[in-house]
Amino acid sequence: MRRVRHSKAFLVIAIILLSSLSIGVTKLRVTTWAGAEEAALDEEIIAEFMRLNPEYEVTYEPVPGDYYQKILTDIGAGTPPDVILLDAEMIPAFVEGNYLTDINPFISRLNRDGASGTNLAEYFPVLVDIFRSGRSLYALPKDTSPIGIFYNKKVFDELGVPYPPQEGWTLEEFAETARCLSKDTDGDGKNDVWGFAFPSWVGVVVPLLWAGGGEVFSPDFTQTSGYLNSDLNVKNYEFFMDLLSKGYAPSPQEASSLGGTSALFYTGKVGMTITGRWFNVSIKGQIAKGADLDVGAAPIPYAAPENKATVTYASGWAVPANAADKSGATMLAAFLSSEYAQKKRCLEGGLAISAIKEIAELQAEQDELDAAFIKMLDFARVPVGSQTKYYRPQFEDTWAEAFDRMNVGGETVRQAMDWAAETIDKYIEEGEN
Repeated sequence: MRRVRHSKAFLVIAIILLSSLSIGVTKLRVTTWAGAEEAALDEEIIAEFMRLNPEYEVTYEPVPGDYYQKILTDIGAGTPPDVILLDAEMIPAFVEGNYLTDINPFISRLNRDGASGTNLAEYFPVLVDIFRSGRSLYALPKDTSPIGIFYNKKVFDELGVPYPPQEGWTLEEFAETARCLSKDTDGDGKNDVWGFAFPSWVGVVVPLLWAGGGEVFSPDFTQTSGYLNSDLNVKNYEFFMDLLSKGYAPSPQEASSLGGTSALFYTGKVGMTITGRWFNVSIKGQIAKGADLDVGAAPIPYAAPENKATVTYASGWAVPANAADKSGATMLAAFLSSEYAQKKRCLEGGLAISAIKEIAELQAEQDELDAAFIKMLDFARVPVGSQTKYYRPQFEDTWAEAFDRMNVGGETVRQAMDWAAETIDKYIEEGEN
């Protein structure tokens, strides 16, 4: 009988201990759009966070489709994830909707306690600025990808063309390089090897216009007329359209019919492509499959040295405004951007350039392409889309139509840019986004 009473007593104590442990655990949810490879790294990072902070239990919820609709629905229903991943271009609309927490006060307190990822001085300043609005900070950078030029060294070597300068080059130097790389190898009177892939995507066009000395929005982001369609921008984009007309780049239609610009680059049909550092992941994938590739990287060309510029794109970890435990959620968001996370994602995974300067320096030692893109962060600017809600989708869609007007509609660059500026200004005036 005494043994039974003792057993019951032990059972009661065990239940009390288990209850107290479960009561002491705070549950957090993280939502991202990650694919399988990145999700596996995220899960390792989260497991380390829970090991270091046993008072938290974190559920990881990657959403493969309709990501933003899903998180907005959850926020609206009062059941938000505690940490969400946002493209920089989504920040203005989420801030206007009062969907996000200003994490600045929490970061300051957590930094005093030594929490990982909360020392803002560790990050590249431009990446912190991407997620600022006034004095508020709405996310911490996950990683980044500047826009630059990848070039196929084998094409350059075969044609005896010097590689692009690493410290920067002019539009005229770029044009001459594109000319020297363009060849008609089958004698039909048309080039079938081209100097570069034509830049029509707005994410590349904006930094090219900056490097030409222009802007696309007014400083207060209330208009594009006089900026997007400025004489400088018209002249700059006419420069690229002229190179296209001379046959130094395949038209977008030609490129598409031949398998796309990536395939043309890999097969030595295009010498240069202007894109983000994310292309390095694809290059490594091709090499792993046996492709005989030797690739270099250089900055985009500028009109004058004082115009040297590019953009760097980023996503960041944010905390919804109605998250229950904002301090805990901010601590988790910071850990997802911390040195530990950056090493996993960028050094081991090679997925992007690290947002933390010291980790990026280690990347530069491992990969010469990454080293070139990391240097670009010295003159990289904050994306337009992180500063105005009218970039996505209105500016993006309007530019795509403007390019079609030039490329297939027969309009001049001036006509298409004037139309685009007038159209976007109407969206701003009517408050549409």
